[in-house]
Amino acid sequence: MAAGPVRLLARGALLLAAALAFLSCVEADGSRVNPLKKMLGAEVGVEQEREWGYEFDQEIAKKVTLIDDPIVVGFLNDLGQDIVRGIEPQPFIYRFRVILDPTLNAFAVPGGYVYIHSGTILAASSLEELAGVVGHEIGHVKGRHIARMQEKMAIPQLLANIVGMGAAVAAKNAGPAVAAQAVNVAMQLQFSREFEAEADDMGMTFMSRAGYDPHGMAHFFEKIAAEERPGAIEIPPYLYSHPALKDRIKAVETEAPTLRVHGTPPAELVGEMPEAQLRLTELIEAQRTSFPQSTVPVDRSAGDAVLAAADGRAVEGDFNGAIALLAAGEKAQPPDPRIPFREGELLEMTGRRSEAIAAYRRTLRLDPTRAQVLYKMGLACKANGERHRAVFYLEQAERRFGEKSELQKKAAREVEKLTFRVVTDAGLADGSDARTADTAAGFSREAFQASDSEAVWWAKVHARYYSGDLPKKMTVRWIDPSGAVHAETPVETRGRPDVIARLPIRLDGGIRPGVWTAEALFEGDVVDHRTFSIQARP
Repeated sequence: MAAGPVRLLARGALLLAAALAFLSCVEADGSRVNPLKKMLGAEVGVEQEREWGYEFDQEIAKKVTLIDDPIVVGFLNDLGQDIVRGIEPQPFIYRFRVILDPTLNAFAVPGGYVYIHSGTILAASSLEELAGVVGHEIGHVKGRHIARMQEKMAIPQLLANIVGMGAAVAAKNAGPAVAAQAVNVAMQLQFSREFEAEADDMGMTFMSRAGYDPHGMAHFFEKIAAEERPGAIEIPPYLYSHPALKDRIKAVETEAPTLRVHGTPPAELVGEMPEAQLRLTELIEAQRTSFPQSTVPVDRSAGDAVLAAADGRAVEGDFNGAIALLAAGEKAQPPDPRIPFREGELLEMTGRRSEAIAAYRRTLRLDPTRAQVLYKMGLACKANGERHRAVFYLEQAERRFGEKSELQKKAAREVEKLTFRVVTDAGLADGSDARTADTAAGFSREAFQASDSEAVWWAKVHARYYSGDLPKKMTVRWIDPSGAVHAETPVETRGRPDVIARLPIRLDGGIRPGVWTAEALFEGDVVDHRTFSIQARP
C-alpha cells in the first residue's frame, strides 16, 4: 500500500538525530558541515552535492536490493551515458543504479546518482520510453534542483523530507521493498511543478540531442497515468513527486514536435534492450542480483595454443604479429574470452587504446563477470578520457574482487579519484609571504621575469587526499619550452588544505625563457596542468 511509506515519512521526525548524523558531510577542506544549515541561506556548492550523493549512495546500498548484473546495469549505464554525452562538460560522474522493485519509479539525488526501479525497465516498450525516464532524472541533476530548493521551497517541508530520508535509511527492520519505497518518497522531495516542468523540458532536449524521439517521455507518462485508474488501491510512488501528470503529458506532446532529433539511437542499444529486459526477468525469477560467470563450453586446448603462439611473438618484440595471431584465433575460437582479453592487453601496450577498449568489450560480452577484465577496462577508459565509463567498470570490478583484497582497494581508490577532484583549486604565485597576498604562496602570477627568485605552484587539496605522507604521493613536474622535463619536485604541505612546489629561477641554472608548464601528479595521475611564462627581460 502507498500509505506505508507516507506514514514512515511522517514518523521520520522521531529519527532527526539519525538523519542529521547521516547527512553530516565533510567539506573539501576537511571541515564537517551540517547541510541543513547550508540550506538555510548559504549556497550549496558542487562539492557539497558530490558529498551528499556519495554518502546517500553508500547508505542506500545497505538498505535496498540493487541489481548489479553487468549486462542489465551495463545496458542502463550505456543508455544514460549516451544521453549525458550531449551535455558535457559536467561537474559530476553520472551513475545509473537499478533497484529491485516492481513499481514504476525513478529518482535522482545530487552528484549524478540516478536510480531506476526494475519495474520501470520492464514496463518500457521502447528505448525512447526508457530514455524519457532517464532524461527526466538527468534533468533534475543537471538543474541542481535539490540544491535550488532552498530558494523555491518552504524550509520546514524540506527539513521534514530530509529527516524522512534519514529515517528510511535508518529503518533497519524494514524489508528491502518497504525501505526502497520509503527512501524514494522521501528523496523525491515533492519537487515543485516548476522544477518538474524544467526537468521534463531538459530531459526532452537531452534525449533528442542523443537521437531519441522525445515523444517517448509522454508515452511512458501515459503508462504511469494508467496505474492511477479509478478503483486502483495503489498509486505508483513515482506519482508522489510528479504532480499534474496529465498536464505534463500534454506539455510534452506540445513541445516534442518542436525539437529536432539528431540522428537515431545507437543500434547496439536498441538490440541490447530486449536482452537486458529478459535477463532482468530471469534474475528476478531466480531471486538473484547477478548471474555467475559464463557457462558456455570453451575448447581451452585450442585457445591455449593461440595464446602460447601470440605470447611467443610478443616475447620476440613482434607485438603486431602477436595481435594478428590473436585476432585470427578469436575468429576461430569465438567463445574463448581469454583471447580478446590478451589482445586488449597487447593493444594497450602498443598505444592502441581505443582498439584495446573494443577488445575488452568483446571479452565482457563473452563473460561479463571477470573482475580483472572489468578492472582493465576501467583503467583503459580512464586513460582514454572516458571518466563516466571508467567509473562504471571500476565499480563493477570493486564489487567482484575479493573482500578487502589489494585489487579491490585499488579499484575503490580509482573510483574515489574520479569522483572527487584531488585538486580543488590551483595556480601560480611569486612566493612572497605578504599577509595581503591572495594565495598561500604569495601573489598570483602567470608571467615571471628572469630577475624573480622563483615561481611557485600552489593548490588546495581535497580533504580525502590530504595526509602527512602527501609529499610522497604528489609531485610537480616542471616542463621547459622545448617540452623537456626540467625537474620534478615533491610538494610542501602548508597546513590543510594548502600545498606548494617551487621552481627556482636562475638563467644559469638551465631556466630557458618562454612558455613553461607545471604539471601536478598524484599517485601517478595528472591532477593539474597549467602554463606560465618566464621572460628574459622586463
